Amino acid sequence: MSFSEEWEFCFNKQTHQSIWPWTDLVSLVHRHMDLKLKGCRVLEFGCGVGANIPFFLHNGIEYFAIEGSESAIQTVVKKFPSLINNIVLGDFTKDNNLFKDLDLIVDRAAMTHNTTSAISCGLKNAYKYLKPGGIYIGVDWFSTKHSDFKNGFKLADDFTRNNYSSGPFYGVGNVHFSDENHLEMLFSQFEILSLEYKTYNSYIPSKAGNEDMSFWNIVARKPHEK
Repeated sequence: MSFSEEWEFCFNKQTHQSIWPWTDLVSLVHRHMDLKLKGCRVLEFGCGVGANIPFFLHNGIEYFAIEGSESAIQTVVKKFPSLINNIVLGDFTKDNNLFKDLDLIVDRAAMTHNTTSAISCGLKNAYKYLKPGGIYIGVDWFSTKHSDFKNGFKLADDFTRNNYSSGPFYGVGNVHFSDENHLEMLFSQFEILSLEYKTYNSYIPSKAGNEDMSFWNIVARKPHEK
């Protein structure tokens, strides 16, 4: 049974079916990880239908994931049957005690679909699962300068919106938006290695309303033990 009703609906209706590795994630992994490292182990928070899996398998990295949609996992296992025991149906904001000494944890626009308190719990788990010196890479965390930060309803906290009536966030549940100070607070246990900001301005078609789609990419390291 899926824990995320909104995302289970999306994946069951095949409205979110990205199948190619995300460019920013690939670039950041190459920049901050030694892919020749033997025995490298990665955990993905929210793998969806497995867009990033081919990249990791191609580089000989042992891959694991926690995903909240049963339909998404069924799709992944059908495409990658060898991973049937490596994909966990669950909530990455809750500790499942299944992982330790990981080299890398990644998420692409997964953690950012939670409340501030849930994200804090998820990052606490990530810190626990990583080995000292391990890396966390978060891609496409929404910025408070994103046009849709002004839309939706504020329910849980100042940075979280929900109940969008239309647009890309319709039907996906919580959407979290961050500024630089907020990210530094969330990642206070980690050493932030890289924080990148990007924005896309849409002018055509005109119905887009010149919207600004703004995101953060963050790379953080669990400090080595002293």
